[in-house]
Amino acid sequence: MSRPLVICDCDEVLLHFVGPFGDYLAAQHDLTLNLESFALSGNIRRADGTAVEPENFLPLLNGFFDTHMPTQTPSPGAADALAALAKDCDVVILTNVDDRHNTVRTNELARLGMPYRVVTNNGPKGRPVRALMDEYGATKGAFVDDLPPHHGSVKRAAPEVFRLHMVADPRLHALIPASRDADARVDDWPSALPILQAALGVTR
Repeated sequence: MSRPLVICDCDEVLLHFVGPFGDYLAAQHDLTLNLESFALSGNIRRADGTAVEPENFLPLLNGFFDTHMPTQTPSPGAADALAALAKDCDVVILTNVDDRHNTVRTNELARLGMPYRVVTNNGPKGRPVRALMDEYGATKGAFVDDLPPHHGSVKRAAPEVFRLHMVADPRLHALIPASRDADARVDDWPSALPILQAALGVTR
């Protein structure tokens, strides 16, 4: 009999991202990350206040992942929560980074107590979630992500999967409204764990 499957995002769910990315922009490029609205592209500013052009955003993002991924710190309780889930469930990390970052991301998560399979992706997450559910033969699943559009994508492609909306950085809570397509919104792992266990039928 197959085990339930937990499919979890990484940035601003398992690892803090906005803080380390802002530090990287300041130290390496003399740029500032503005958190007045929920967007990265368009909110990176030069010293004179002008916004960095959208076409320059992806090189900055990939530059961070190329060199500064080890500066990311874990969300409080994330490693313990996944370890508790892993007693009864399979765990996969589904992260939107380039394939070339898979090994470093896998190693960093393992170093921080989260030694799970990492699947890299680009774009909506509905199809890869559907593919993972089919690959594992799972009849129960849970998906955790910070971005509302991904919950809509998963709802369409794998509606049986329980969807939990989580935003780890408190500075972003008010900027990211609860996803209408998620089954629950919880922004910390100690609170999320019993909800996920109950949804997956693995409450101990």
